[in-house]
Amino acid sequence: MEDLFIETQFGTVFSKAAGQQGAPLVLGIHGYSQRNGWQTWQPMMAPLVEAGYWLVSLDMPGWGRSVAQRPLDNDDYVMVIIAILDKLGAETAVLLGKSWGGGIALEAALQYPERITHLILTAPARRHMDPLVELQQPVLMAWAEDDNVIPYSYAATYVEKIPDIQLETYPTGGHSAAQKNVDDFAPKAVKFLGDRGLEIRD
Repeated sequence: MEDLFIETQFGTVFSKAAGQQGAPLVLGIHGYSQRNGWQTWQPMMAPLVEAGYWLVSLDMPGWGRSVAQRPLDNDDYVMVIIAILDKLGAETAVLLGKSWGGGIALEAALQYPERITHLILTAPARRHMDPLVELQQPVLMAWAEDDNVIPYSYAATYVEKIPDIQLETYPTGGHSAAQKNVDDFAPKAVKFLGDRGLEIRD
């Protein structure tokens, strides 16, 4: 892994990057608690890099080592994602999103369907569900039955609304189903991306 500092109009975004630049880009977005940061998606980095992806896991502005130049709302954070793609020279990206970061990933996919190809989420937080029927991207979602932050029952609404979704349910994992079950979930994520048309270029 290497430190990567990405200059945007919202501030300098710190991230950890692994894999070969120019490979299909996977961006990791953490949850809302200040305990979160780039390390949220660290368990998924090695499996995705080994599969041929370029993984960049972020400290969003206002978290970790990324200082926001001003207070940002969720629409601003969507624009942060697009600005990062532009700065990294990536036309498109896969988004990993946990909790709040999952909500940002979903909104980015709705607003910029031409830039976001796939979503891999764990217990996403989103208030307005009806727009999800318009989602064009395939979604892989992990949720734990013992999640005491966003209850597992919310997963059913996502399954009902999102046209193309694969839900992986785990008995345990709390609010970090993907990370706490990475040995099972990471191979499913790699297969999901391959099955849904994301090609690795030699």
